[in-house]
Amino acid sequence: MFRTVSRELAIVGVAYLTFALAKNLTDPSPVLKAVSNGWGVIRLESALALNHESFVQQIIARLSLGLLIALTYLYAVGMWLGLAGTAVVLFIKTRVAYVQLRRTFMLTMILGAVVFAVYPLAPPRFMPGLGMTDTVTLLGLDPAAPNSNSAISYNRFAAMPSLHYAWALLVMVAAFRFGGRRVIIAGFSFQLLMFVAIIATANHYILDALAGALLLVIAMYIARQWERYESNIAQLAARVLSLRETEMGWRERVRQFEMPDLRGPFITGSTIPGGHMAPPARASIAAPVAAPAGTSPSFGPVFDDLGLVLP
Repeated sequence: MFRTVSRELAIVGVAYLTFALAKNLTDPSPVLKAVSNGWGVIRLESALALNHESFVQQIIARLSLGLLIALTYLYAVGMWLGLAGTAVVLFIKTRVAYVQLRRTFMLTMILGAVVFAVYPLAPPRFMPGLGMTDTVTLLGLDPAAPNSNSAISYNRFAAMPSLHYAWALLVMVAAFRFGGRRVIIAGFSFQLLMFVAIIATANHYILDALAGALLLVIAMYIARQWERYESNIAQLAARVLSLRETEMGWRERVRQFEMPDLRGPFITGSTIPGGHMAPPARASIAAPVAAPAGTSPSFGPVFDDLGLVLP
């Protein structure tokens, strides 16, 4: 059990570390492009009547400053607690479901890193003139803050899609599939609070959440296809390995055969100097004999002995 847990922690840890490094490598501070994409998202949200990020933050701050602080901590810490708790429960309850969760989680990171590299997007907290407060930085919870000495930090322009919301939806899906009524309610409430948190903390647009949901759907589809063909691939690999082992067995059996030396019985009275067959010593050509009178002469050699040599 300890070995299995250690292996799983190593797999997830290395995968997320690679993901964080990849995000930083694809972040050469494209400020102008990220801000330009931000205004494009705002215009699209205005056309779709979804431009309500500033309104959501102001309403929550007026209702309760403590609620806004709680949502900020939920965004920074609660997402990891919910995801880790779900993984632990599934690991203990059903290992197959845990593998599905881990596989989908890794696929969302891979797909998200590709989108971050192709489409850098400044979050609402970095958009000038939008009038939103950066609550994460005010509470000192931003690992990518300018005064941070962390070598591995978040990409400041990785707003689209929202992985926070995608992973919160992943927790809800696990709750709906493997939990009871209370667990389902808890999973639904978790994703709903996370949706409000990513907007109220000025870290994501509403379209980012929708893109995160779409990303999760694609990752789940890929994971399902992977699981579907995984058994076929395993069977094919087993067959190839079996054929290879059979071939090696026949090769070993052939090596054990002892072939008799057949040159002695078939090559008698012959020598092989320099690799060429030599005629036997008794083979000779007789001297020509004069033909009797009144008969026609015969042409050709006369052999007194003929040795048949088989190669």
